[in-house]
Amino acid sequence: MPNSSNHDKSNTQDLSKMNLRERKAKRRAARTFTRTFLYAMMVLILAIFLAVFVIKTANDALGFVKPSSEVEVYIEKGASVDEISSTLHEAGIVKYEWAFKLFTTITKSKDKFKSGTYTLNTDMDYLEVVTRLKQTPKRETVDVTITEGKELREIAEIMEKNGVCSAESFLTSCQNDEFDYDFINALPDRENRMEGYLFPDTYQFYKDEDPKVVIKKFLNNFKKKYDEELRARTEELGMTIDEVITLASIIEREAAGDEDRGKVSSVFHNRLDSKELPYLQSCATVQYILQERKSVLSIADTKIDSPYNTYLYKGLPPGPIAAPGLASIKAALYPEDTDYYYFVVNADGKHLFAKTLKEHEANIKKANSSQGTGTVIE
Repeated sequence: MPNSSNHDKSNTQDLSKMNLRERKAKRRAARTFTRTFLYAMMVLILAIFLAVFVIKTANDALGFVKPSSEVEVYIEKGASVDEISSTLHEAGIVKYEWAFKLFTTITKSKDKFKSGTYTLNTDMDYLEVVTRLKQTPKRETVDVTITEGKELREIAEIMEKNGVCSAESFLTSCQNDEFDYDFINALPDRENRMEGYLFPDTYQFYKDEDPKVVIKKFLNNFKKKYDEELRARTEELGMTIDEVITLASIIEREAAGDEDRGKVSSVFHNRLDSKELPYLQSCATVQYILQERKSVLSIADTKIDSPYNTYLYKGLPPGPIAAPGLASIKAALYPEDTDYYYFVVNADGKHLFAKTLKEHEANIKKANSSQGTGTVIE
């Protein structure tokens, strides 16, 4: 007869095993439910984020719920889609640059944009923007010639006179706006920051233009003209671009013509290197202080206390005094090899150069003039 005690133990063990399996099954079910729930929540959250992202992108592309505001944008000639997208983003027209670039690829329009200044609205959809940028902007233009030796204030007045922009807005932009050019970023904080860098030339501008767009056209021309050869020569002389332009601006205002620019440059280079005659004594720098191009300076004029007064302060003034042309820039970089320290201009516009003060005084009498280096009247 079987042992009842052993039978009970066996039943108990079987029940324990069943309970253990049930508990394990329940735990597995609980874990499965938790995983499923978390996965579902993640999918839901991801779907929500994706939906929001898609909606926002669609709103931007289709022009929905976008604030309405007219803005002007300038598209450079040959600008890439990346540059155009960035310009539109900065203007508040395009929120997602990547989406706009994708749209231009899909519509096969990225190589069809025209350069120029466009009046756009921040509520425009991508198709409207692309369509507008593929059309040449129709605006009234004006040709403006800036001659060598013009001061910044004079250039501003020329801009206003030709209806390009107001003189005040032009000067404000010159002084306060940021421009991404190495030669501008290297400048110290000073008045008339752009003096000397608005390259003299003939330009075509739109009327009622954004002054920053106008200034960029000047600076792009300067960048092109001040090429790698000139930069290399600047380094060779141990000068900065600003020092070269400052010297070139003085040469521009002092030289009566192309023939003697190299000699005029040599006079100033010799003085910059001299311990005995370290003052440039340029009448043009005093005229810049006076904002008047007096043909004859007085002794009182030369005593005006200003760092631009090269009769009182040694070396170069703090910055350019006018916009030099390429000939004067090259003269500043490639002076003739002379021993001249003085010059005066006669009534015929010819320079008389001298090595000594005695020779110079004789030249002044001969020329019957006080225009030159270190020449003034009582």
